[in-house]
Amino acid sequence: MGLNVGVIGLGNMGKHHARIYNQLEDSNLLAICEQNQSIAAEISEKYGCSYETDLDAFFSKNTFDAVSITTPTSTHYEVAKKAIENGCHVLIEKPITDHFKTGLELIDLAEKKGVSIMVGHVERFNPAILVLKELIKEGRIGDIMSLTSKRVGIYPNRIKDANVVIDLAVHDIDIFNDLMGMDPTEVSGNYGSALLENRADYAEVFLKYGDKSGHVQVNWITPVRIRKLSVTGTKAYVDLDYMNQKVTLYESSYSKVKEGDDINIQFSETSPVEIPVPKSEPKRLFST
Repeated sequence: MGLNVGVIGLGNMGKHHARIYNQLEDSNLLAICEQNQSIAAEISEKYGCSYETDLDAFFSKNTFDAVSITTPTSTHYEVAKKAIENGCHVLIEKPITDHFKTGLELIDLAEKKGVSIMVGHVERFNPAILVLKELIKEGRIGDIMSLTSKRVGIYPNRIKDANVVIDLAVHDIDIFNDLMGMDPTEVSGNYGSALLENRADYAEVFLKYGDKSGHVQVNWITPVRIRKLSVTGTKAYVDLDYMNQKVTLYESSYSKVKEGDDINIQFSETSPVEIPVPKSEPKRLFST
């Protein structure tokens, strides 16, 4: 029968979680929880599970091995705390909470209760990123010197309690840290509100990893949706497209030539190489 799982919150991401749990052979979607009864009833009928509109009833009537929390960011702490106290392993859609202190509290509570807590940084499971990490492991990129990401598009009306940094930039900061194998040694940035009045809708974040660097650009004001990453290494340059799951490699070809007292570097032309990416749904990969 597999693990008995539940989903709390049936917005856009919550519906995906419910769908994927229903598809996985080693999980049993036991119940869902959603305040909007019509949505809860619809998903319940679709996947043959029970539903509750009240969180206390959700936990009192069911025994879960694990739950997904896909509610608004401002509710993550209270909902996750209740789930952990009920002995559930927890998968929380990013970010873990809206403040680092409450995030640390949840981690401590999970350790005390002996359950796991995982944040759904879905881009880590993007097949293009998995291929990129293999290229890095094989040494084809060399030492990473810099990372540049662009994650922009129009404002998503469903986001009511987070700014563009919390909604978008956390993806790229997490990817940068993962690829660099460390947390940044310095962080700085710029942000502001171009179209929204009460929340930042554009930002640039600059991160230093010792003598290496990262640059994140995010906004909710660009009329076209872009999700891209560029990696500059000592052996190659990589263009990565998250949405189309494409990885293009440009291998460096150069030689060092001594001219008098100087050492000059002479580059040869290089052609792009499309690296095969076995396409898959990242949400499904991080649920397995």
